[in-house]
Amino acid sequence: MPFETGSVNGPHTFAAANGLQYDPVAGHPAFGGALFEFLSATTVTDRFRSTSGRELEIGSIRGTVGGGQKRQEGAWTVTTSYSTTTVRSYGYMAMQLDRALPHIVLDARSNGSSIPMPIGGGQKLSLEGDFDRHFRLYCPRGYETDALYIMTPDLMALLVDETGDFDVEIVDDMLYVYATTPFDVRDPALWERLGRIRDVVGAKALRQTDFYTDDRVGDRAANVVGDGGRRLRMGFLGGGTKKMLILFVAVFGVVLLFIGGVAFFILSRMADLVSNIP
Repeated sequence: MPFETGSVNGPHTFAAANGLQYDPVAGHPAFGGALFEFLSATTVTDRFRSTSGRELEIGSIRGTVGGGQKRQEGAWTVTTSYSTTTVRSYGYMAMQLDRALPHIVLDARSNGSSIPMPIGGGQKLSLEGDFDRHFRLYCPRGYETDALYIMTPDLMALLVDETGDFDVEIVDDMLYVYATTPFDVRDPALWERLGRIRDVVGAKALRQTDFYTDDRVGDRAANVVGDGGRRLRMGFLGGGTKKMLILFVAVFGVVLLFIGGVAFFILSRMADLVSNIP
């Protein structure tokens, strides 16, 4: 049902009328999405949380962009990380699903590339129709069929209609919606829109994923996704493997030039000394 917006100017009253708890300021959310794993030194404001039933949280978050990721490559643990001085603010809505799902990011084209996680190359998936004009869709390698099972044409149409200028992310059993500016929680139009997203997009996502099971795990009761699908691979400063290679070659070239210059200087000095020997 829609949010009751009659008391929207009083956040505590509004929260009580809608079965929510309001916190003017809150700690860092214990979520797995990009906003929560790739923002540090965060401040959360105007947080609304469900007090019963399915988990729902709405708030605004501000923090410094940067983070890291660990993954297993055979017997090796590979750690990738980056840090910046860039500070960004977002509005977010987190909705609980019933099933754990592969990591999926829908990066809205209308707001640029605003996801703070630098996504590695080779994980972009093109979908049918004109969906690609609205979103860039990313999923882990090997999980393309799973993403197509989840992102059906009717769900994609709802996402375009209701969240076209918001980014959307699925991590584990949570669906996140991100705005590139903090939420004005005293705006009735915002709550009307968030209510539609919850009641239409969220409900459709629940129905569509109700029977999902990761065949790589093979145990529906476990309700987990295989290690390869739980997180997209982080790129290097958002550039992916190709840009990592380009950067490595560039740095290697500069080092070679420096070594060559030093060697030339030393050889020139030695030649001068030899020529001055009587």
